[in-house]
Amino acid sequence: MNEYCFEDIQIGKTESFQKKITVEMENSFREITGDTNPLHWDDAFAIEVGNGKFKSHVSFGMLTASFYSTLAGKYLPGKYSLIHSIDNLSFKKPVFVGDVLTVTGTVKEKYDDLKLICVSVTVTNQDEKVVSKADMKILVQK
Repeated sequence: MNEYCFEDIQIGKTESFQKKITVEMENSFREITGDTNPLHWDDAFAIEVGNGKFKSHVSFGMLTASFYSTLAGKYLPGKYSLIHSIDNLSFKKPVFVGDVLTVTGTVKEKYDDLKLICVSVTVTNQDEKVVSKADMKILVQK
């Protein structure tokens, strides 16, 4: 876990990490949220309703979005983070079990009076296709 203090962070600072999507992750997410939509577990249903766009069931978009929290809490800034907001969150492509996601955040702005950083976040799959993106505002507590 990184422990960047506000003064340590410069505009352009970038951090990233990877996560592989597993059935176990999806099952845990389903249990926590209660989202039992068959698009997220039934391959035949997903293929049928997707009119050929999906190769199997689609992983939860919000599961992939939960990695925004990991980025802030472990990597940028890490230990001293408190997420203020996630703006302009969008899902660009579906994610499937087995996909390896790279979550990358880059500091775009800093506000000294608030100890707040603005981070542009992009999530890409193993084919370097953007699957999700957002802008985060993060308070740096130290």
